[in-house]
Amino acid sequence: METIRAFIAVEIDQPNKQKILDLISDLKKSEADVKWVTQDQMHLTLKFLGNIDKIKIPEITDAMRSSAQDLTSFTITFSKIGAFPNLNHPRVIWIGIDKGAENLKTITEKIETGLEKLGFKREGREFKPHLTLGRVRTSKNMPELTKLIKEANFSSEGEIQISELILFQSTLTQKGAIYTKIGTAALKL
Repeated sequence: METIRAFIAVEIDQPNKQKILDLISDLKKSEADVKWVTQDQMHLTLKFLGNIDKIKIPEITDAMRSSAQDLTSFTITFSKIGAFPNLNHPRVIWIGIDKGAENLKTITEKIETGLEKLGFKREGREFKPHLTLGRVRTSKNMPELTKLIKEANFSSEGEIQISELILFQSTLTQKGAIYTKIGTAALKL
């Protein structure tokens, strides 16, 4: 059995990736100990699958297509910057979704239902649409990072069109994760 690490996500456009990189650059001025995402790692995860048998890729892709077949493409916009579990004790820094959040929740629920039939466990917590900016490693310079997050004024570079679901393979390397598309499912236009 050959396994790969995989997840299902939607991508964002280049202008928004650039705007997010500019935001990360500003947040890095805090010199906090955070593993920031790179441009190639920017996406909105809908379902993390973990290690899967490669032989299941066609089944997963079919479940994605089944989930997407009745859904129409839509647009999203970003909202505020936040942190899990909260800004006082951040572990994950993120940008939330404003417009389109309900659409993302609907898609995620359909994906969860489709994958449950294939033996994947449902996510135990409520889905909160977000794009991860970075993961906090230590508390170094945390007050400064929190201050910069609270001062940051971020909004989308226009609306972002969401028209397909993507199955990604995640390969962990010393320089960070490398994501490779291994399946897609188009939403109706």
